[in-house]
Amino acid sequence: MSKSKQPTIIDVASVAGVSIATVSNVINRRKVPMAPETIRKVEEAVAMLGYRRNVMATNLSRRRSYELGLIIPHFGGYYGRFAERLEQRVHHFGYHLSVFSAAGMDPEIEQRHLEHLLQRRVDGLVSHGLAMSMQSTQQLVGEGTPLVIFNGWGWPGEIVKLAVNLDFAKASSEAVRHFLENGCRSVVYAGRRLGMGANEQRIQGFIAGLGDQGQSTVHALLDAGELGVVGILNEALRLSGDLRPIGIYTFNDALALELLAVCHERGIRVPEEVQLIGMDNEFYSKASFPSITSFEMPVDLQTSLVAAFLMREIGEELDEENTLLLEEYLPRLAGHELFIDLEMIARKSTGN
Repeated sequence: MSKSKQPTIIDVASVAGVSIATVSNVINRRKVPMAPETIRKVEEAVAMLGYRRNVMATNLSRRRSYELGLIIPHFGGYYGRFAERLEQRVHHFGYHLSVFSAAGMDPEIEQRHLEHLLQRRVDGLVSHGLAMSMQSTQQLVGEGTPLVIFNGWGWPGEIVKLAVNLDFAKASSEAVRHFLENGCRSVVYAGRRLGMGANEQRIQGFIAGLGDQGQSTVHALLDAGELGVVGILNEALRLSGDLRPIGIYTFNDALALELLAVCHERGIRVPEEVQLIGMDNEFYSKASFPSITSFEMPVDLQTSLVAAFLMREIGEELDEENTLLLEEYLPRLAGHELFIDLEMIARKSTGN
């Protein structure tokens, strides 16, 4: 073969000593039973020849781009973990994931994302409920792009077939119950209004948790954006009077950690005088002193469900594991919303 000639799939098959169909199955990661030795021969032949498949031609013939889009509010914490796990899930199906940050819902950046997704003709889209406007998302869906929302409450069914949501309301009710069982006579929710839907879910669960107890408890809904961290603690102390301990449930672990630092600075004992529960189970919630009670975000399960449902909508054949996963969870749909439970990790900030 001339050095100037690009190697073909026929060349790879010849060197590996297998059929062209077998080479195609290996390089396209098709779920066809093949011996490990066969796969090794094909991969070695590909590496030796420097073969590169013509992705554009292949995708045009299949009328697929094998590109997916993911839009998240930002790249930190839970969202970064979600993007990483989802990328691994869709790679299993032979898809590439392009990840975009909403950048605070900047309209100019959102429009740029939209144009890019339309130009790339992505086969499917995953978006956080706060990462893209319904109008822009509807434009993509109108082009025939399958869509799965995660952590988006109240999205209309004509836009999204499935929203895979973490059950923040249920977790928040559990946080209140945990405080009361641990002797707290005053409970406070320290929220972030910028969290919008997620914040509202926490508030609903917080109020429901108080109602479930059937007892009169001093309580308050406070906003960190309005009061600041110091203001949250000052207001919690003022409202609670002499009632101790005070239970403060926070929007996320970062806010819980900031409150813990202010308590240390003032000599307020945790958990004897103030108990804290956060959300996200970030690494520092375990490493802080005292360690912070938090809720584990089930990213593995959430991304598995998102990927399996999206692949089914695109038309990919699911393996037994993904089929069983959807059969287990889709019957739990409330309309087109699926709620996933969060596990509380009890630590020293609540006396555990």
